[in-house]
Amino acid sequence: SQMNEQLKNNNNLMDVFDSVVNKRYACTRFQRYKEPSSNKFDVNNNNKAKESSTNTAAPQAAISDQSVVKQACKCLELSQRAPTGFNAQTYRVILVYSKEEKERLSQFCLGRNADRVRDSDCTAVFLADRECGRDGKRYTKFLVDNMDPPLQNGDGDNDGTSTTKLQTNTSRTRRPLSSRALFKLRMLIMLFSSGYPLPRFLNVPISLGVRTAVSILSFFARCLHSMRQRFRILSKLFPSGIQLLPTLSSAETWAQKNTMLAAMTYLLACTSRGLATCPMEGIDAAGVRKVLGIPRGRYSIPLIVSAGTPYRRSVNEVSETDDVGMSHGDDGNFSPRYKFDEVVFGNTFGVAC
Repeated sequence: SQMNEQLKNNNNLMDVFDSVVNKRYACTRFQRYKEPSSNKFDVNNNNKAKESSTNTAAPQAAISDQSVVKQACKCLELSQRAPTGFNAQTYRVILVYSKEEKERLSQFCLGRNADRVRDSDCTAVFLADRECGRDGKRYTKFLVDNMDPPLQNGDGDNDGTSTTKLQTNTSRTRRPLSSRALFKLRMLIMLFSSGYPLPRFLNVPISLGVRTAVSILSFFARCLHSMRQRFRILSKLFPSGIQLLPTLSSAETWAQKNTMLAAMTYLLACTSRGLATCPMEGIDAAGVRKVLGIPRGRYSIPLIVSAGTPYRRSVNEVSETDDVGMSHGDDGNFSPRYKFDEVVFGNTFGVAC
């Protein structure tokens, strides 16, 4: 009976998740919640609000619905559960929701992206940390603070000694890590991320040099690995096998890979709460950094995500399109995708799964 109940719950969970994934779409136009007090038109008439915006030299942003902003904050909190390499969490997020900041941000959004920033209730600006190695002490402290401290077991041996066990509870636990393990983690993060805690004029050439050296060593390792499988004499020379090396990415690529996992989690979390979202990359990153006070050089901006209520069009209005005329669908009207067997292969590239 308990197993059947668990199976039923799992099926319900799958149905809910499938529904959330299928309901997500890129919203091309948002409903403005409330017009600024200076607007002489009816605040409930979105078309007139749009007309007012087009008649002014500087379009005004709508006042945000604070209930939507709170929901977005909760979604961002959930997005922190997204996995990242070594749990380094190499991203930051700025949630822009005030009228003034939305207008400043929209100035550096291209095309209709500016309208989406102004009309939506909030926009999450995702930042990828290209120099996460500078947070080594903070990262180590984070791991240590979340370790389970060893507890003394009261049931000792006859000689009076006691044994050590790990603290257990109903939440997720983490075993203690030695100083050596913590140091190794920091070194691995710097290796994969290329984010060394050095001045930038040294960081860039050192990062390039390390990645080039690892690529060369990786090439020879692959050659030896292949030759060892073909020639028995090499199996005797290298009885333990050849240690292959990872393919390293640039600091920006590694940081953005981790950031996009959090961004996708945020998109799905918003959809589950009935919020429409629109991920956008058409921005002037330098301008965005300037108006939001983002430290120069350290953070890249892979995308921004506007969230809010989708525009309620009338019966006679056609579906919204983006700047190039492409429709991204809406609730219940999905945009197309390539056929499954053209994207997903089984075992070998090009073979149907």
